[in-house]
Amino acid sequence: MTTETGTLRDEPFRPEIVASEVAFRAGVPWLDELLGGLDANRSLLATLLSSSLPDVGYRPPAATYLAWLDCRSLALGDDPAAVLLERGRVAFSPGPAFGAPGKGFVRLNFATSPAILTEAVERFARVVTSSS
Repeated sequence: MTTETGTLRDEPFRPEIVASEVAFRAGVPWLDELLGGLDANRSLLATLLSSSLPDVGYRPPAATYLAWLDCRSLALGDDPAAVLLERGRVAFSPGPAFGAPGKGFVRLNFATSPAILTEAVERFARVVTSSS
């Protein structure tokens, strides 16, 4: 095996090695920006829910971009995601898909733009308002 300036010439090209190296060298600013955006959306969701849907239970997650929203007080049944999709044209992950403890809950992925997150909560609120 011969080498040329520290690289192996007879080895196959391994793009995953190059990608890993680039990620370690240049990925920190990207990751910092991503985490900052997720933290901002986590806070935005709390603000939107407290102002538009105060009866929805929400505990901001510490280490994920998935929020569990407790909709049991809204009388939307065991699968509020189905009701919200049908009446509000907004999609959430159905809580019951994650087992019996998920009944009455929806799961929201807040790793999106603030505009889309705001629109989702507004549509959710319109469904609840029109149901009361």
